[in-house]
Amino acid sequence: MQKKRLPGTNVLDKLHRGAVYTCLAVTLYGTIMLGLRGWRYYSVTRPERQKADLQMIEEGSHDKAEELKY
Repeated sequence: MQKKRLPGTNVLDKLHRGAVYTCLAVTLYGTIMLGLRGWRYYSVTRPERQKADLQMIEEGSHDKAEELKY
């Protein structure tokens, strides 16, 4: 039995499908990583900064600070 050759359009369709799946995978991965980064900011980084700012204000050294960065 001979192997069937794929016409050019089928080959291009398979390449296009592969490119689309790759783009979907990269988008999904990027969305997940962005979500994790946002979660870390709101659950770890931001409370630590607020705690440090509050401590600085309580110590009275807030006058020396140029600006409080969030």
